[in-house]
Amino acid sequence: MRTALKPLTLAVMLTLPGLPAAAYADSWLDQCTTSYYGQGADTSCHQAFSEGLAAVLTGSRSDGAGAWGYIDKQGRMAIAPAYAEAKPFQNGLAAVSQGGLWGYIDTKGQWAIKPRFANATGFNAEGTALAEDDEHDVLIDRQGKVVKTFPLGTRTWGFMPGQKLASMEVPTPPRLINTATGTAANLPDGVMMLAAPTAGFLPAQVRGSRYSGWWGLLDAHGQWAVAPDVLRSREAPMRDGNIVAVRRDDKWLFVNPRGEALSQAIYDRVQWAAPGLWLVAADDGKTTLLDSKLKPLHTFSTSYLGMQEREGWRYLADASMTLLISPNGTVQKLAVRDGRVDIEQGLAWVYGVPASSVPTALNQAMDAAGDAMDAADAAMQGGTHATTEGLSDAVKEAADAPVAVDAADGAVDVAEEAHPSAAVADAAATYTTDAVTPATDATGEGVLVQIYARDGRALLDADTAAQLRAYALSAFSPSRRALRGNDNSKRIPGLPLALLRPHDAAQPLAILTADGKIVSNPEWENIDTYDVTMPLVVQAKKSKLGAIDAQGAWAVKPEYDQIRPFNGAYTWARTRDMLQRDALLIDAHGKPMRLPDNVDTGASKLDGDLLFYQSPNENRERRYGLWNIRRGAPALKPEFESIEDFEDDWVRVQHNGHWGAVNRDGQWIIPATHDSAYDMDYLGNGFMLVKDPEGKGKAGRYSDSPYKMVNLRTGKSSDTIYGKPDKLQDGRYIGALADGSAVLFDAQGKATRISDGRPESKEQHGDWLIVRQDEREGAIDARGNMKVPALYGEFNPFFAQPEGLARVNVGPGYRVIDQSGKTVQEARGDGFPLASMQRILFNDDSSSTALLTDLQGREVARLSGKYPVEYQKASEGVVPYSENYGKYGFLNAAGKRVVGAHFTELGPLKNGLAKARRVDRTGKLYGYIDLSGRYAIAPAFKWADDFHDGRAMVMHDYLVEFIDTKGKTTTTFGVLCDQIVIFDAEENQSWPREALTCADATRIDPPALDTAKAE
Repeated sequence: MRTALKPLTLAVMLTLPGLPAAAYADSWLDQCTTSYYGQGADTSCHQAFSEGLAAVLTGSRSDGAGAWGYIDKQGRMAIAPAYAEAKPFQNGLAAVSQGGLWGYIDTKGQWAIKPRFANATGFNAEGTALAEDDEHDVLIDRQGKVVKTFPLGTRTWGFMPGQKLASMEVPTPPRLINTATGTAANLPDGVMMLAAPTAGFLPAQVRGSRYSGWWGLLDAHGQWAVAPDVLRSREAPMRDGNIVAVRRDDKWLFVNPRGEALSQAIYDRVQWAAPGLWLVAADDGKTTLLDSKLKPLHTFSTSYLGMQEREGWRYLADASMTLLISPNGTVQKLAVRDGRVDIEQGLAWVYGVPASSVPTALNQAMDAAGDAMDAADAAMQGGTHATTEGLSDAVKEAADAPVAVDAADGAVDVAEEAHPSAAVADAAATYTTDAVTPATDATGEGVLVQIYARDGRALLDADTAAQLRAYALSAFSPSRRALRGNDNSKRIPGLPLALLRPHDAAQPLAILTADGKIVSNPEWENIDTYDVTMPLVVQAKKSKLGAIDAQGAWAVKPEYDQIRPFNGAYTWARTRDMLQRDALLIDAHGKPMRLPDNVDTGASKLDGDLLFYQSPNENRERRYGLWNIRRGAPALKPEFESIEDFEDDWVRVQHNGHWGAVNRDGQWIIPATHDSAYDMDYLGNGFMLVKDPEGKGKAGRYSDSPYKMVNLRTGKSSDTIYGKPDKLQDGRYIGALADGSAVLFDAQGKATRISDGRPESKEQHGDWLIVRQDEREGAIDARGNMKVPALYGEFNPFFAQPEGLARVNVGPGYRVIDQSGKTVQEARGDGFPLASMQRILFNDDSSSTALLTDLQGREVARLSGKYPVEYQKASEGVVPYSENYGKYGFLNAAGKRVVGAHFTELGPLKNGLAKARRVDRTGKLYGYIDLSGRYAIAPAFKWADDFHDGRAMVMHDYLVEFIDTKGKTTTTFGVLCDQIVIFDAEENQSWPREALTCADATRIDPPALDTAKAE
């Protein structure tokens, strides 16, 4: 036995892993010796002790990877390194992997269960463990026999040391809700994912492995139209008639509903463009447009081109062609180079460079395409299959009509005989090709080719398009207040499309009307295009103002020096001879409106038929009212402190210091009982969100503010929801209940619960709403029985022992439960179980204090501050608490301070010791204190872990070591001769077995045979 080397000598001899030069890891060995993922955690090569053994990684730089073995408490190799991965011993066995499979060894290193599992976790005291076999979680006994197999998709982290239960995450299938009826479809078993509808079908994925599976197509009733094992698609399929795009072996191909390939072609990317049209991208990135028979119509010059979508329009542009698809599905394949599409007032304005001559498609075929698209759209909304069933004979015949496609794009003839089931797709794969004379837009970027209505109809005839060459265009932008209440929220009925400024200054200003006509008037000098209303205010000659109707005729003659934009049927106007404070109220035809003197004197803003005005009361205090101009009577007498602006047909009003809401007839819908106007938030569609103070105590601490939704048309209120609801289509909303569950409100305010707990996401497609939910956690016992139902978002912490209490997430908040799933002290809400202390900590928001109770709910002590203790570090009867500007000490179960708050960092008490750092006294080094508050092990460590099984991992003199509870080094790790070297408690080399031969190891004696008996 040689004389032991001093630790500092070892530190000098061994590679210094903590130095910056070693920070650039280029092999597993460097990673092992330089990566310490934060003080208090296992390193890449060292695990904490458990049941007398600790897993360590060893090997040399020449090895492809290290091997895990186990050392004993004296630093001797007890189980020779032989494993690719290793986990701590638990109840006599440890999970280890060899050859990519996991098994279990005993404390002598003998196989108790030979490797056969994809993963393995620790055994519990009753002799069972959780492993992964054939992608299923399985419960096994100590001989490796499968006791229970869990369904695909469940996930567990196994039984933790000292636990009787194990957490089990259970997947929650998605829900498919019909928003029109509020009912949920009954989905087939095993459905794990839903995607956006495709041609009236709903893609659905069935779990076939732990995390994935094949996709199929459901019909409108939620039943399989095409089963997943038929399509064998790894992504959501897309269907168009009898053509289905599927992804197999990382490539897309086209199959029929029987899963049979329709061609040998495969693609990197496929996108459905419109009925009868597909976009595909091959290996070379070239994007091609295919027709309903999968024949090329056009190859784009831009690689990986994708459809753009805006306000229901879809379009893409190429150097030689622009494809435009209207919201109702009408397709235009436009011979426009370098096209650009702008959406104004819900219309598509196409700019670009038109081709010199392109033939126009047959009108009959285009009509058929529109009819077919209407039928397909109806099928999708109604949930029927997208086939020819229900289509008129005329549409079927038109679907088979010959349509010539530009020869420059491939001279494809779609007059081939069509299969009946593909009639819709063939009919929709027809195009109009418009070649018109361009006009420049106001920016000068490109030329206007055509304007299309939402039904795909072109608004400009050839003559108009030719005349537009003489103008620069500026589209009219409608005022939001003018759009209010319109069915089409993007357009004001009759509002002209654009202001036309002639290139020839001698020519008059003009407008492009809503029906595509050019109207000019030499009297017009200027018209604003932004935030406009009808009739349209126009500046005429001699700076006089008037207003024109939809066809450009004078609705209000240009006789005024000032006219405000119309807000409904009325506006204010002034002539030059009026006093500064005077104005004339006129209607949309220029007729002056008489007002009572008291209304006229205090009049201000307009909203539709209503005029806001003010009048002093008997105390000469200013009060506000509303005058109905059309009726010539007050809607609200001037008795109110304040009136906000109208939102649709409702307005917030202050009366006697409180706020409520009235309608345009002056009727109270929400009584004036609220302290602020901000207590009410108008959502749209006749719904007001109103704060509900009484709902605050019904949800968790972390829940959003409570509200009620009031249907302003009926005055009825919903149940309490939390946070602002999400707006869906067609006047529907989704809110959250106290437990986080989603509730659907229809257009009348009727509520339907659509999820259990907080949903992960919500997607609306027509009348269908897809609701995805997070996986839920429960807990199983040693026999695999679900002891705690899978209702929770997470356990934090998981059943603190020995009390067996857990803090669980229940949507927007937390609760404390016991090991049977029963809520503990429900009335107190969110609590924190303190392990080993027989105590629970609750926060009292009203007093900004924390309440310490016993397990029966009796108050033990009150602590100042909301979060005074680090509850997850409760151990051996004490818990770290904080005060004195973030410093820490120990608190006992009686709420008494047993160690003063002097430490910058303080860990849990383990084996009677707690790692600690006190920067102001002892600097940045870590040591260990006992309950006297003094250092039992002096601060000497760069970082330190808690004690486990009588040993703690530390970094000392740039070396990783294990120390005992007296502070004596029992194991030292380092790198010498390009390999991991381990020294035991006597500082003798315990691993590797062989003597080191490099020059740097001349002072290291070879290992003694009696210290290397590991098998």
